Amino acid sequence: MTLAPARPLPEVNVDAALVAELLASQMPEASGLELGERLEGRDSVVWRLGDAWAVRLPHRQVAADRQATEVDWLPRIGQGWPFKAPIPVRVGSPGSGFPWRWSITPWVLGESSATASLSTKGAVQLGQALAALHAPAPALAPRHPKRSQPLAVRGSRFEDKLSTLARRASGTAWQINLDCAHQVFERGASISRPAPTWAHLDLRGPHVLTHRSSLAGIIGWGNAAAGDPAADIGQALVLLPPDRWDAFIGGLGGVDLPTFARARAEAIDFATGLALSADRADVAAGWLGLEALGLAQHHSEHP
Repeated sequence: MTLAPARPLPEVNVDAALVAELLASQMPEASGLELGERLEGRDSVVWRLGDAWAVRLPHRQVAADRQATEVDWLPRIGQGWPFKAPIPVRVGSPGSGFPWRWSITPWVLGESSATASLSTKGAVQLGQALAALHAPAPALAPRHPKRSQPLAVRGSRFEDKLSTLARRASGTAWQINLDCAHQVFERGASISRPAPTWAHLDLRGPHVLTHRSSLAGIIGWGNAAAGDPAADIGQALVLLPPDRWDAFIGGLGGVDLPTFARARAEAIDFATGLALSADRADVAAGWLGLEALGLAQHHSEHP
């Protein structure tokens, strides 16, 4: 097991000229709007379009392959959500040398909760958002190749990640309680899951946006699929400081003990993955999440 790779290189160069050409040829009614801010993620590029809209284009085949939730399903399941999301209003076809589908979505204005954290009110709103998202998923809903799987199926991979993290922590200021981490994960993995619901499955700080400490929206739906709602709950426990967990759970409408046990196991798995990332912000978030879960300690006196 090694560190997660750095951000991969785009497979297609998405520049302003290409976006303008796609708009002019396929959506001329939008081509008069000014292209503004450009944001580049691991898998996709987003251009602001006028004041209210955005153009979203994958720049890797893997992102294009998993557009199903964003392009085909979000417009169906996102109606009436109590939070903002980049739900496509128009979907473009391959063309002008661009090989994949692309979309126009609302521009979701906000700051990353990794740097502008949610308040207690914002934590309640996040819980309400997930409660609305976690509707039953149909049999045809997409499945994430890893995060939709039961915890027990992911057990060996988790053990590998945890062992790797413990080795990498040696000689640093961080120390992880391996025995406790194993126990919490195994407890969650031993509990049967309910029928799958829709789930975001990637609630990292940059995907949960804030405005004045309230929830501004949730973006980054490329990994969304049918899964265990406890996966999202666990990821939120990593995202939020522990003093806001009660508010978050209140927004959810409460969590029963079996779900919370699975959520803690999901949280450990998610936080461990973040801590092994090549991205420094993810690494910090992962270790802080493990500390919040009572599974890691930071020794400030370490040189």
